[in-house]
Amino acid sequence: MFTHGLFTHGNWTCLRFCIHTIFKHRSFRNCPPSTGYGILLARHVLRFSDRPDGNQFFDPSNPSGKVTLPGAAVGGKDSIIFVELKFSQPVTNNLTATFCEGDTIRVNGTAYHAGFFLGQEVIARGAKNGCDSIININLTFTKRGVFDYQATTCEGDTILVGGQIFDMFNPTGEQLLPGAGANGCDSLVRINLTFVTPPFSNVRDTLCPEDFRIINGRRYDKDNRAGLEILQGASVNGCDSLVNIDYKFQQLYVYLGEDMSIVQGDVVCLEPLFGLVPEKIEWTPALPLSDTCVFPLTSVTYKIIVTDTGGCVLSDEIRIAVRKKNRVYAPNVFNPDADYPNNRFFLSADRQVTLIRRLSIADRWGELVYDIENILPDDASVGWDGYVKGHIGHVDTYIFWATLEKADGTIFEESGGFTLIR
Repeated sequence: MFTHGLFTHGNWTCLRFCIHTIFKHRSFRNCPPSTGYGILLARHVLRFSDRPDGNQFFDPSNPSGKVTLPGAAVGGKDSIIFVELKFSQPVTNNLTATFCEGDTIRVNGTAYHAGFFLGQEVIARGAKNGCDSIININLTFTKRGVFDYQATTCEGDTILVGGQIFDMFNPTGEQLLPGAGANGCDSLVRINLTFVTPPFSNVRDTLCPEDFRIINGRRYDKDNRAGLEILQGASVNGCDSLVNIDYKFQQLYVYLGEDMSIVQGDVVCLEPLFGLVPEKIEWTPALPLSDTCVFPLTSVTYKIIVTDTGGCVLSDEIRIAVRKKNRVYAPNVFNPDADYPNNRFFLSADRQVTLIRRLSIADRWGELVYDIENILPDDASVGWDGYVKGHIGHVDTYIFWATLEKADGTIFEESGGFTLIR
């Protein structure tokens, strides 16, 4: 009998070989004439029992040779084995990596984590050459960053951390920020906020009627006396300041009256009403030194500026529109039997009309009943007394037309109708 076998100190991948059988005077082969061969790990040892001591070793230092196995072949003949072995090294890899605390990495079914980060894994026949694959594992697990955020801020402010709102009703807490650390690990932020009450102040004062104040871009005057202003970032700690505004105004006034319309040449006396004790009065445009009566020739706006004994300054304006068309007044009815001067039809006019060059009156059929020249306005004595050819005219409607002259020599005409009654 003979024996052959494979002794190893580790896993083996494969051993392929052919056996040559030698007969006396004759040889038969049951495999190709090339020698048998095998692939072993470097530490594998192959043993054949053809030596007296029963062992013939093949290893990386003795990879080839001939082994004769006496009587091992069919018919009791010797069997000769030609051995040619190729030993391959196992594949070794190092796994070094950094992970975050709390992560778990599985290698060859083994879980590695922050409490177990060193080891060696052998993957049987895992290498490309069919040998074992050895993985030396050395992992680093980084602790997640912990940051304390403490701040003093203003009431009403909000801070957003990781999608969570922190305000005066929720001033403290913890927020996990996934992947926010410099190494890509999670970060834990511990928030602790202190809120400061914004300062509050009052602004109260008594002002002159036309005074105003600008606060925070808003105008406060007699039409807008009170309000609440938020002055952003105005306090010493950078918070907003709240200011309550409350103004009172002295009950003072000066009044020139309503705007008016006059005819060129009319006299207007400006008589202001004072609700104060005037100390200084100014007019724009300036008035005559003697009085406040004016006769403007064109439309004008007069403004009075008054300073009282307390230093308040008030003003008022009046618009005087000047018309160039003069006023001519004619009665629309008259009665010859009435008392004088109501028993006369005559024309009145403003001061700029200096002469009635002609006044003519006709009945409804156009017959002239009265005609006079070069008379003065407002003179009833030269007016029509209602008589026609020595008799009082019929109760009827009459018409008049007149040519008038103004102080500057210009001429204009007026006409109209009236009724004689009795």
